[in-house]
Amino acid sequence: MRRAGLLLACLTLCFGAAPLLAQASTNDQSLRDYLRARFHNDHQYYPDTRYVAAWADLNADGRPEALVYLISGSFCGSGGCNMLILTPDGRSWWQVADMSVTNPPIRVLATSTHGWRDLAVTVAGGGARTHEVLLAFNGRTYPANPSVPPARALRRAVPGRVLISDGDRGRLLF
Repeated sequence: MRRAGLLLACLTLCFGAAPLLAQASTNDQSLRDYLRARFHNDHQYYPDTRYVAAWADLNADGRPEALVYLISGSFCGSGGCNMLILTPDGRSWWQVADMSVTNPPIRVLATSTHGWRDLAVTVAGGGARTHEVLLAFNGRTYPANPSVPPARALRRAVPGRVLISDGDRGRLLF
């Protein structure tokens, strides 16, 4: 009897999760197609472009946004690399933010501003002392450059979940 209950629980979890897994796979492919089309000109000069995609429902609408960390000579400099925040828009994506000079770890925080979750990224390189900053949504977007205000240095540990870690190498875009 116990085995039957366990089997039923496993089947419920597996089949209940199937639509979520299918949605994640669809989002992954849709995002990759969007990025390839958007950055198609970079293919010739930066064929080794990589990206790390992480998913989090930042605006509590039940659909995950994509945080995309771009890695290549086109998107990275001495201070870090670009990160995009994209939200689903029909069968495509709408750009919420394009941030320069970000470094992992990149975290989603428990706090929100204007209905969107706050983020934390690391600022380093380019002569800056390595530190973590809070990026708050201003009603339209997140700060474009985390090394200057309105980004705020975090002076103490703030609870949050790592979405993109130091070790994430991503996958080839092209």
